[in-house]
Amino acid sequence: MIRKTLSLFLCAVMLLGVMCSCDRTPNKRDEYKSLDTDKAAEVALEYMNNKYDKEFQVVSSEKDASHSIVPGVIQDCWCDVEFKINNSESDETYTVRVINTENEKEYTIKWDNYMTTLVKPWLKEQMDEILSQLDIECFTILWSANERNTSGFGFSSQFKHIDENDSLKEIANIYNLSLTYCIVIPSSSYNATIDYSIEKIYREYFPQDFNGDYSGDCVNIEIYTYTDDFYDKYKKAVIEENQGDNELENYNDFEVHYNKIYLN
Repeated sequence: MIRKTLSLFLCAVMLLGVMCSCDRTPNKRDEYKSLDTDKAAEVALEYMNNKYDKEFQVVSSEKDASHSIVPGVIQDCWCDVEFKINNSESDETYTVRVINTENEKEYTIKWDNYMTTLVKPWLKEQMDEILSQLDIECFTILWSANERNTSGFGFSSQFKHIDENDSLKEIANIYNLSLTYCIVIPSSSYNATIDYSIEKIYREYFPQDFNGDYSGDCVNIEIYTYTDDFYDKYKKAVIEENQGDNELENYNDFEVHYNKIYLN
């Protein structure tokens, strides 16, 4: 009986594999095989130089794919091109994801993470300015910032440059931002109404379309309260991060309060 059941299961898996192969595998597999890493690098380089008005140089260009649970079935494929700024003293690199539409040979840019280096400081400044309305002792960290349709990797090619005339409300209404903003408060400054006050002041800046997806791919505000002594150490570590002074004890031992607010 067990052998019969197992045989039926294996037949079902094989049948599913054949069906998927007939329906999806040839196009995606062929698309993956035909992805030209040199051409992807050429398209990405032109995109980066033009969009950011800088000279970039290619470090590497590699293709990859995601597979389904059925062996051999490729669900998606792409080419990641790594760049650095030409003649820069920094060794920091940036990634551009290049794809080509099924049955088409035209290469397009899905996202790049160089935009993150431009948007993240602006976003933190905007979030800090809003928080200053409450006049509470704290320091903040913007852990992450990206566009939702990039799965947390960066910003799409459609995302435009931000200038000094842009406001957070305008940008949030145009683009689906995803960010995690951390507010750290000493225990002596915390009270039971702070969480509500923080949520209230940020609500007007983000569209109210949160659908209950707690995957993290949304606008999150994390509120941490630590003992005063640990708060001082933590703040010093953040400020002196460039000097490497960020070795701290176990955070949980000094945590007094934690809350996570999902804005949208």
